[in-house]
Amino acid sequence: MSTTPTTVELEWSDGLGPRARSPFLIFVRGGSDEVVAFAGSDIPGVVVVRGTDYAKSGKWSHTTYRLRLAVGVRHIAGREGWETGTFAEGIGSAAGRETPDTWGEMAARLGVSVPAAMEFLRAWKPKAAEKLDEVELALAKLEVSEQETDTVIVTVSFGAPTNRAIREGYWESPKSITGYDAAEIRLLDPSKGWVEGNITVVGISGTVLSVRHSSGNHGGYYAVSVAVIPR
Repeated sequence: MSTTPTTVELEWSDGLGPRARSPFLIFVRGGSDEVVAFAGSDIPGVVVVRGTDYAKSGKWSHTTYRLRLAVGVRHIAGREGWETGTFAEGIGSAAGRETPDTWGEMAARLGVSVPAAMEFLRAWKPKAAEKLDEVELALAKLEVSEQETDTVIVTVSFGAPTNRAIREGYWESPKSITGYDAAEIRLLDPSKGWVEGNITVVGISGTVLSVRHSSGNHGGYYAVSVAVIPR
């Protein structure tokens, strides 16, 4: 027995979340591989705003939208990432998966093709698109070698040091890349900490793809994703 597709009713609020994280509501039109972001008004063929309610509360003021989605339209709702405040982390959480580091992963989180993901993100979140472009370029450079080699992605995890280790320079010292002798990641400027753009790979051909920080004792935990070419 076949069932007739029906429209979907949805309520969504544009209020900020904890840490002032902005929300997002994305629609994916079935069959057309089209992605559009909700901006508070009707989108022909995608969604109709049936009504709104406004709550005034200073910084936390927000509008709740009552929406009707067109048949076949899928929605993804979420907020910017808790740790990094980025859309990439947010879409990963909304999809119940890891933060996407490449265009292929981003497309998978959105459930569309790579070209569709590129067209959408370049127009809506150009900085997020630039970051994915940078990672793809770095990976492409790693693949250029005189001999055929395989790129390996390794995660260097560290954090929650003791007070004594902190005094002895734990947060400024290099961290070993497990499985590769004499290979490590180092800070370019110890005063800036473990953030993207301030980490270099030493002892092996490699590049930093992403840096994730999680809350915890004595500075929390870091997971630095590194792409390397084994010798």
